Amino acid sequence: MHELAIAQSIVEAVEAKASECNAAHVKAVRLKIGEASGVVTDSLTFCFEMLVSLDPTLVGAQLLIDTMPHRAYCQYCAREFSVTNFVAQCPTCKEWSNEIVSGTELQILEMEFDT
Repeated sequence: MHELAIAQSIVEAVEAKASECNAAHVKAVRLKIGEASGVVTDSLTFCFEMLVSLDPTLVGAQLLIDTMPHRAYCQYCAREFSVTNFVAQCPTCKEWSNEIVSGTELQILEMEFDT
């Protein structure tokens, strides 16, 4: 269950930023998570909620997740397409040499604090 380690890293980053900003309370944390990142969002949410319940500054903080689709760009026919089942073959020209453009992200986008 690597979601617990990811949640711990998120909580640590949020705690550091909250301390830096002299925040009294963290209201929300927004993440961008790609479909192909390997993160199970329900598990991550569960772990995050468990960890924030242990910290007075974070108690009740919401975890908001924006899911990014797994997409690739075909350099041969200059089209962007959805990657299905991790198969990045262009559906138009059938080429395999493609560039992944989204879907592998895992990043903190924003944090909302009470000061």
